[in-house]
Amino acid sequence: MGIDGHTTTGERPTGEPGGSAEVNGELWGARARDWGAHQEGHRRLDFEQCICSTGIGRGTSVLDVGCGAGGFCRLAAGAGARVTGIDAALGMIEVARERVPDGRFDVGDIQFLPYHDASFDVISGFHSFPFAAAPLDALREARRVARAGAPVFIVVFGPEEHNELAPVLHAIRSLLPATLPGGPGPLALSGPGVLDVLLDRAGLVVREDRFLETAYEYPNLDTALLAIRSAGMTVLAERTVGERLVTQTITSALAPYGTELGGYRLKAPSRCLTATA
Repeated sequence: MGIDGHTTTGERPTGEPGGSAEVNGELWGARARDWGAHQEGHRRLDFEQCICSTGIGRGTSVLDVGCGAGGFCRLAAGAGARVTGIDAALGMIEVARERVPDGRFDVGDIQFLPYHDASFDVISGFHSFPFAAAPLDALREARRVARAGAPVFIVVFGPEEHNELAPVLHAIRSLLPATLPGGPGPLALSGPGVLDVLLDRAGLVVREDRFLETAYEYPNLDTALLAIRSAGMTVLAERTVGERLVTQTITSALAPYGTELGGYRLKAPSRCLTATA
């Protein structure tokens, strides 16, 4: 189910361009440094699980699709891996290159990967496939560039009813037109069976399926706003209705999750799957 409440089939919409990279790249690149500093770190538990589940170590060739500011690639490189990352946002790629000087980072569309067949020992995608205009195509591309039997590690948000970040995302989404540019959105593959069907159609067999009790924690409102405003959808909302209304909307949506110390804590469980061809 997409952020606008519609279920995604994984098929490219008829009559629309093939890739979502152009729109997503511009939006997500606008505040890439804020994303890297204040939001990406909340995925550390997911990153560590990937290294554990896939056996990443010295010499492992890893491709992170939708690599963002390079948080996972930095961790994998620290474990001895040879890392490659691809993201639609030049701003994100620039930060990733600074963080991981020995890695390779490319600007591109995860639906059209610029790599040869069977090139990598591990493929990872942390909350990236839901943003593809055609996630089935993106999953098929991940399978294509994976070596025979190589793990494809995928992270999406768990069920929406357990995700305290979801009301914040929906509040921001309510400020935007019915049709959201750049793909369905962060909750698109979280509905019951949605991702499972796409994996089956992509020729990927799930070997491990687990949930992690991840949470988004901010010490104060200013940090929370920097983090949430760094996401592409929030950038688009500010351009559509203005920064003031977006700030008010986020602040109101965060209110139920305030802590005694003046910060915020939102439980947002991750679903982590390891699949192979």
